[in-house]
Amino acid sequence: MTPKPTFWNRMCAAMAGEVSADTLEAYRRASLAVYDALDHSEQHRTTAKSEGKNAWTLGTSTQAELLCTWNAFVLQTLGDRFLEADYENDPQTVGFVPPITADQILVFYTQVEPYLSRAQQAHHNPDYKLDIAVPAQLPPWSEVEPCPNAHLIGMLEAMRAVREHTEAALLFLNDSPPQTEAQTKSLNQIRQIHAAAQFKARYADDMMSGSPSRDVHERVEEHVKDAIEGFFLLGQLLAMPELATKLTAPPIPNPSSGAPISAKTDWNAPAYKPSDTLFNATPPRLPAPNEAGFDMWCLTDPASLDKFKNDNEARRAVKTLWQLDPDPRRTLEIQSEINEAVRKGEITFALDRYGKRLGHFFCAPWA
Repeated sequence: MTPKPTFWNRMCAAMAGEVSADTLEAYRRASLAVYDALDHSEQHRTTAKSEGKNAWTLGTSTQAELLCTWNAFVLQTLGDRFLEADYENDPQTVGFVPPITADQILVFYTQVEPYLSRAQQAHHNPDYKLDIAVPAQLPPWSEVEPCPNAHLIGMLEAMRAVREHTEAALLFLNDSPPQTEAQTKSLNQIRQIHAAAQFKARYADDMMSGSPSRDVHERVEEHVKDAIEGFFLLGQLLAMPELATKLTAPPIPNPSSGAPISAKTDWNAPAYKPSDTLFNATPPRLPAPNEAGFDMWCLTDPASLDKFKNDNEARRAVKTLWQLDPDPRRTLEIQSEINEAVRKGEITFALDRYGKRLGHFFCAPWA
């Protein structure tokens, strides 16, 4: 149980701009029943095995109960671990959290009750049918750069907890030999998803040590998020194995994008020469600061625009950029030339070897 905040905690929290965690603590207390539901799930599998049933022959209501219980458990675990990590990271503000942390935890906690309610309904009604589309996705992660260290620690602890709880369900499935070709394909797909999530989790664990550098922090964050999302999906498929056949296969990368540079480059070709129109033609003029229509985000990576517009630090950084720019007109002229070159196909966004966009440089909110 979290100790009641002292006067010192309140003063430190006020100075740090943190908000009360009273609402989060209430959600935390109210949702503890999810752990009882998780125990019931394990009992369901044990009973089913003793009765000669397996993952494929469980009743639809039992499968729905297992799935909803799993989703509630993962969301509850994420909320709990984020909250605990923040308290441990800054003991002087116990009972308070940064606003961005409060928002993220609240997103997790508010989705626990609906899943727990569905699990209870399915438990008491053998004819129960789910009223939502599954497999479900996790709610969005808070987009903030750099990711707070407490968030990363919370994600790692949550990842380890949910990883551990997939093992019993996976063992139950592996003890259920598929009887049809469709079941075999589902089992193979589930094993693939499990392997991918396990790899991401182990990679994140191996990279994380002490206080990581910003670059390592970013890479660990990416892997741990992928792992949690993978385990969240895996738990749902272990509850309803037939869902695996509904998954859409990831797009196959364009061979040319993943091929070695030497395999797709004409080394005898002249160096790139922009077309005459790129610099000789006058591209559309962008409004300057203090002019009508000026867009301070015109330099920003379009794919990251929404994220940075909602980030107070990014907004301040962009405003400062324009305030300190010695020649904003020249900056806008260059951006106009870039925009025109993109429009004409003279240049395009950089891609990695899988054909995915590389995006903006880390922590720089412009392309």
